[in-house]
This record gives sequence, structure tokens and C-alpha cells, in this order.
Amino acid sequence: MSLKHVDLNLLITFDALWHERNVTRAARRLNVSQPTVSNALSRLRLAFGDQPFLRAPRGIEPTERCSEIIKDVREALRHIEQALDSGPAFDAKQCRREFHIGCADYFDLFVLPDLLAYMAEHAPMIDLRLRSVDIEEGMDLLDAGELDFMMHMEFPAAKRFGVRPVLHERHVFATRAGHPLVREAPDIATFASLSHVNFSQRGDSESPVDEVLAKLGYRRRVAITTQHMTTVAHLVKTTDLVASVPSRMAARMVEEGGFAVYPIPFQIEKAPVAVYWNRRFELDGAMRWMRDAIIEFCEVLEPVTLPFDTPAATKMATASQPSPFGFVDRA
Repeated sequence: MSLKHVDLNLLITFDALWHERNVTRAARRLNVSQPTVSNALSRLRLAFGDQPFLRAPRGIEPTERCSEIIKDVREALRHIEQALDSGPAFDAKQCRREFHIGCADYFDLFVLPDLLAYMAEHAPMIDLRLRSVDIEEGMDLLDAGELDFMMHMEFPAAKRFGVRPVLHERHVFATRAGHPLVREAPDIATFASLSHVNFSQRGDSESPVDEVLAKLGYRRRVAITTQHMTTVAHLVKTTDLVASVPSRMAARMVEEGGFAVYPIPFQIEKAPVAVYWNRRFELDGAMRWMRDAIIEFCEVLEPVTLPFDTPAATKMATASQPSPFGFVDRA
């Protein structure tokens, strides 16, 4: 690519075309006319000496060469924005921005409503785009600038990523009301004998529950795995499938009616859910504001009380020795 054929606006259009994969949507994103974007696309072909995008049934698709350089172009644009950001302090009320967040629908249910109410007053022109991703895909998208933030169970991350644990939630056992095989808090043998629906952002059938069961000499059947917490709740209510769910989800199910919830009959370690971001964008005022808002509205969630929560200790099975019901946070 020859620099004599490139200006800043051309790179901004390149980024918008990569993101939208459609000339009309890219024009709308940039608040310019469609002919302006079409003209920029012609100039990009000149700059590349080839086609950066190819026609596709629903718009355009990037070529291999285009995919190779998008990360560097986005990083260069961020550096330019940061270098020019010497004006007044960031004003969320005046910010027109779109943030992309990788998360499960748990975030949609329990964090998003209060966060959106706050944004409606303090950042009314900031828009959010949510998508479900697993940890590997999410890290790649954070690297490429296609995600601004990700929420996921805490995993070791490279130093280029910021990580902030924000949610610490125990899991409990849920069935439909009147389940023919579960009429009281189950023992571990009953728990393992049932057919389960499992939530996993990676689509795995294995989970921390299965790891503990294996240590105790049991194995459960995971009949269905889904990436959607709401699907878990629907299947538990309408079938004989059972599930281990976060306590906040269990409280919502109890409130809705048609469910029964019990303590899981063994101790389970649960890594906290964390917010991830790419550190190379930390000087961006809008990124800092949005990150802090997400963290704050996760951390202010209060623990919930479930019907079986009493001062009396609940008898548990453990892999080593008896201990009170609950989970252990990983520091």
C-alpha cells in the first residue's frame, strides 16, 4: 500500500467497511453519503493495488490481504485519536460511540437493565452491540479491535489484556416444579442420575460440576449444552431436564414460578466472572468511561437469598472432607 494514495479519512472508511461489510451501512456509520463511501472504496483499490473487498451476496467480504492489515490499521487510528485528544475532558453526554461487548445473556438479564438506565441519563448517544463469544474467540476479537470488552469466567490472560473480576456467584440446583424424580433437596447420587442441561459459552459439555463429580466417583449425563442462560431456564421449566444455575438466575426462576431450587449436594469451586479489555486502548476516554460503568454495575449487584437459605448448615459431600455449602473464590 502506497502512503501517497492514503489519507486519514480513507483509513477510517476502510475500518468502517471492514466492520459493516456493506457500503450502505458503512456510510450510515460514518454519517456520509453512499457515493462518498463508494468513491473511497475505489481509492482503496488504488492504494492496495488490488481489491481489498470482494462482492458477496449480502454486501462485501474482505480479502486475505485486507484481513492481514486491519488490526494494524485500527491500532494506528487509535494512536492518532489518543495523540489528538488534548482538548477538554471526556464528556459522556456528548459522546457518539458504539461499543461491542462479548458476553452471555446473563449480562443482558442482570447487568444491562440498570446500566442502560444510567446510560440513558449520562451517555444517551452511546450504543451497545452484544454478542456471545467463547474465551479464545473473544481474545482474538479484542486483539483485532472488533470487541471493546468481554465478560467471561476468569482465565489467565496475556499482559496486553486488562482483567477485572466483578461477579462472584454460587451455583444452585434447579428443576421444574413437581419434577417426578426430585421432591426434596437431592443427594449426590440422585443429582448425578438425572439428565442435565448445561450452560457454556464455549459449548462444552464438561464444567466445574463434572470435575467435582469425577473426584467423588460420579458422572452425570449432559443431554443438552447451550450458550444461552434463558434457554436453560426454558428447558428446565418445560422438560424433566435439570440444571446447575447461578443463584441470581435461580432467584429469577423462583420469582417467575414453576421452578424448584435446591442447594447443590457438594462443594464446588467457581472462578469469578471478569471483564476483559485490550490495554492498548486504555488512554481512550470513552473506553475508560464505558469500562468503569460496566465494572461498577456488575460489582453493585447484591447477593440473593433463596428459599432454602437458612442459618442451619446444609449437609454436603466433598472430594476431601465435609464443609459448609458454598463456593470458593479464586483470589
